[in-house]
Amino acid sequence: MAKQYDLIIVGAGMVGSLAALLLADSSLRIALVDKHSGDYVLSTPPSYDARVSAISCQSKALLESAGAWQKIPKERLAVYNNMVVWDGLGEGYIDFNARKTNLPELGHLVENAVLCDSLMAEMRLSSNIDLYLADELETHELSESGVKATLLSGQQLEAQAIIAADGALSKLRTHNAFDTIEWDYGHHAIVSTIEVDKEHENTAWQSFGEEGVLAFLPLPSVDDRHFVSIVWSVPPKDAEQLMMLDDQAFCERLGYAISHRFTVLDIATKRQSIPLRQRHAKQYVKAGIALIGDAAHTIHPLAGQGANLGFGDVKALVDVLAKAHRRGETLGASKVLRRYQRARMLDNIAMAAGMEGFKRLFGSQQPLLVQLRNSGMAHFHQSTQLKEKLVARAAGLSSFS
Repeated sequence: MAKQYDLIIVGAGMVGSLAALLLADSSLRIALVDKHSGDYVLSTPPSYDARVSAISCQSKALLESAGAWQKIPKERLAVYNNMVVWDGLGEGYIDFNARKTNLPELGHLVENAVLCDSLMAEMRLSSNIDLYLADELETHELSESGVKATLLSGQQLEAQAIIAADGALSKLRTHNAFDTIEWDYGHHAIVSTIEVDKEHENTAWQSFGEEGVLAFLPLPSVDDRHFVSIVWSVPPKDAEQLMMLDDQAFCERLGYAISHRFTVLDIATKRQSIPLRQRHAKQYVKAGIALIGDAAHTIHPLAGQGANLGFGDVKALVDVLAKAHRRGETLGASKVLRRYQRARMLDNIAMAAGMEGFKRLFGSQQPLLVQLRNSGMAHFHQSTQLKEKLVARAAGLSSFS
């Protein structure tokens, strides 16, 4: 016989796991399905996971309310209170400081694997979540009144709706014919952990120049050794050449790209090169299903907002479904799920458009554009009000509206 749930969530990454925990706290019965085993092998510092996420104040609050943030070891968290952005082709720069914007911090950096591990540990304690790990959805049927699903293991599930949190290459999005708008950014992101010669000063450093878009993101220091996570966004041919360099040559190129603000001593985590693609679903919902996180949208990583947009989806969806549950409404009904879509789509589109414009502006090396953007950065740097608005948006404390 089919097991009965209120919701089936497919995807136990950061976004799907947080959704499961917060929905379970609303007394909803959740089935969480993922092909991963749920057992994370964490590296030991100074070897850090190459993939890290910038967690905003709002996202941190959501993770705290789910009980997951408290499970992250303090030595695996790096707070950043400052952010410095400069144009490598000119003299324009902007610095952001939490103290000047009345925030305790701008955010935290945490390894994706560490965050997923803490979320999984909390889910294993929840009596309202059943985990179907190392398993996948084989078939499913959607309707206004409910969904039926069969897993590869043969287990049958029934629920009021499915939440697709299965990532950028979402099978659920494709299978259910959600149309998307998408294009290649013409960039690959090289990610790694590196060791540098001095403290990062709890600052996120970002350079735009002839060497591409480069972010140095602070990680915890170990025994007076200092580490940062890099996200280096460059055209595919440049990425191929950089990946072919030996470690010493790569470190030298990296030092040049960061304007020698640091001396790069060593590579602590194997380099990865990830193609970047913008993608946005034209709809987030249909009868019986909702897309969240990367299944609904992906953006350029230059502002570090991908995870936070996904967590924003979670907050909106949980608010909608919890209220609908209290009213006795069917959770998978189109009229219910469209409330979530209305709450999130405009904000996500605005962020995607902003990142696209930012990437085009700073990706150009035309002299006139370089001059104009340097003048613009100088004006922005002097405007406390503009910086406060941007920091509040990045922290999740305001929207684009």
